[in-house]
Amino acid sequence: MEQQGQFNASRMFESLNGWWKLAGVDSAVDELPVNWLEVGARNESVGNQQPPTQATQVVAKAAPSEPAIEWPNDIEGVRQKVVSGAPLPGNSFGSRYMPSVGPSHPDVMIVSDVPDPDDLDLGSLLNGANGQLLRRMMHAIGVDIDKCHWAILATTRPSTGEIPETEFAGLAKFMLHQLQLVRPKSVILLGSTASYALLGEELMKARQNLGNINHGGITLPVLTTFHPRTLIARPALKAQAWRDLQMFAKRSQV
Repeated sequence: MEQQGQFNASRMFESLNGWWKLAGVDSAVDELPVNWLEVGARNESVGNQQPPTQATQVVAKAAPSEPAIEWPNDIEGVRQKVVSGAPLPGNSFGSRYMPSVGPSHPDVMIVSDVPDPDDLDLGSLLNGANGQLLRRMMHAIGVDIDKCHWAILATTRPSTGEIPETEFAGLAKFMLHQLQLVRPKSVILLGSTASYALLGEELMKARQNLGNINHGGITLPVLTTFHPRTLIARPALKAQAWRDLQMFAKRSQV
């Protein structure tokens, strides 16, 4: 990834303060660096949160669904098919469609689960509350989100707001196809659903180490962290999210 240079103290403070406020908090966080390579360096727990059981069996149990149409062989073609309502994986949960955003060949690709209602209302993943917070988070480590490619597993929103587990494998297969088209240098997974679908691990376990996605002859380093909507709903998690981002910045040399 291209070096972004050093932020001066006032710019960094302004950036961090901005996304903390979007998360609904104003307390300081731990800014100590974290060693990527130290096994077990992070062993946080989230209150009394109990991770869902049998997470690693989800991908194995769900049979991949066959595509109803031939998948496009370029990311712009995928976007066009999504907005046209084509029967792609994840594009039939609703009648409002949300394509990916960002350049076709970025350094960083971001993957999340579903569009939120304000994303659909505003017509972009970047314009709603989640996008604004993620912009601040990425800016804090010197990454311009407009230069990232942000894709979602389900390009329409299920009525429950959650993707059925039986759909994970098919959606993961299609997302791996998109990763092969985009070919980023690294990937950020946002939230538990993206973690289960693509890594077969629950979120808190996946956060402990840098993972990898191997597909189509490419190996991509993967950081897993909280979805911005979770940080908005549970701002106490912001310190853990900041440590995740620091690790990503250190490994990626942003």
